[in-house]
Amino acid sequence: MLKPGGRVLAAVFTVALSSLVTVAPTRAAEISVLVGGASPGTTWGTCWGGMLTITLFNIVSGEIEGAWQGGELEGYSFYTGSAKAYLGPQFGRIVPYAGIGAGLYHQSLPGDDDQGTTGLVFVGAKLKFPMGLVLRGEYQWMSLPDAAPLKLDNRYFIAVGLSF
Repeated sequence: MLKPGGRVLAAVFTVALSSLVTVAPTRAAEISVLVGGASPGTTWGTCWGGMLTITLFNIVSGEIEGAWQGGELEGYSFYTGSAKAYLGPQFGRIVPYAGIGAGLYHQSLPGDDDQGTTGLVFVGAKLKFPMGLVLRGEYQWMSLPDAAPLKLDNRYFIAVGLSF
């Protein structure tokens, strides 16, 4: 049986230990893989890609994204490389965010290829789990030049990643 002084020491130790367990370290980087789709849906198929994210002060993030968008027809594909910036305040495990981006694209079409620049505006949300696991969903409004042979208006995806 603990004496009164021992009970106080045990209570202080328990509170100190529980505070260490519940406080997770802030992680400044994240690497993710993504899968998604695009519209118009009659033209574009599945999207695959990846992202590297750097977060500053737990609210401002910069990201490099690379993606391949398959076409519904044989020989159609769309590659993008984008740099993105966004604001995302954290509310517990949830991080809603919105931002802008710019990048390069290359459309591969039967008998014709096209490349150029693209701009995008996007919104999304992250759900952070213990051990650095991150699940996120994002919707992008893309802007291609008028001369692009095939339009890609919107892209949406889910991603899973690890923060470190």
